[in-house]
Amino acid sequence: MKINYKIIAIIPVILTIISGIFVYAHGLKESIDVSGGTEITITAPNNVDINKLKEILPTGVEVKKSQSVSGTFIIIKAGKDVDTSQIDTALKNFFNVDDLNKLQYSQKQIGASLSEKFWKDGFKAVGFAFIFMAIVVYLVFRTPVPSAAVILAAVSDIVLAIGGMSLFGIPVSTATVAALLMLIGYSVDTDIMLTTRVLKRRAGSLDERINESMKTGMTMSITTIVAMFVLYLVVSYIVPAASLLKDISAVILFGLIADLMTTWMTNVGILRYYVSEYKGRK
Repeated sequence: MKINYKIIAIIPVILTIISGIFVYAHGLKESIDVSGGTEITITAPNNVDINKLKEILPTGVEVKKSQSVSGTFIIIKAGKDVDTSQIDTALKNFFNVDDLNKLQYSQKQIGASLSEKFWKDGFKAVGFAFIFMAIVVYLVFRTPVPSAAVILAAVSDIVLAIGGMSLFGIPVSTATVAALLMLIGYSVDTDIMLTTRVLKRRAGSLDERINESMKTGMTMSITTIVAMFVLYLVVSYIVPAASLLKDISAVILFGLIADLMTTWMTNVGILRYYVSEYKGRK
């Protein structure tokens, strides 16, 4: 049975639309670096049990334990809506002190102005990345259909990755925005490799050029997916304090898996149509 490439090509587009609707309805979790809030750091004994501390802290407060050569630290992050006096009371009871100044204790506030600046600069960074990407892609191929396919794949990768963040509760932060920007570069890399081999090479048939590109591209993608998955596991079970790396690896994993679909289903379908039908009618 011959596979209808037009139907296959539309599947990632439908998933992208569903992902966008889900993000719109479900929203995105924000780190305190984005939304504003309070971060408290305390030097603690090596054997401190943060699970017991979590039980007496207000709901919605994040508690992490970090160890280094300089000691063991408890890092507490609370959103701007959390009453910090409740946190202070819980810490006094947990460490059995009447004054937090007796502990090696530090507290910093992140205000709404920094949050607004993050969103403003974050949107600028992503927007400029797409604008310059579109210009470069069009200058390379000088044809609108293949150029639009490359840009569509990058947009789909980002939307699907953001959908994964919303689904699994991965917060928007400076680290995850950096991961999304990296995804733009990776998506463009695989799609330009495919488009260049299909349009600019003359050796072999269209199917042969696509299959050759797929072997190279799939090898690149799967290798990177395995590397990111290993990083995710290492951070999760060996160095949990490095939570930013865990978030980055998860976002890149979402985007790379999405890129497998958008490149080898949607972009391949568009290029097949462009080469075999669109150009044939001109």
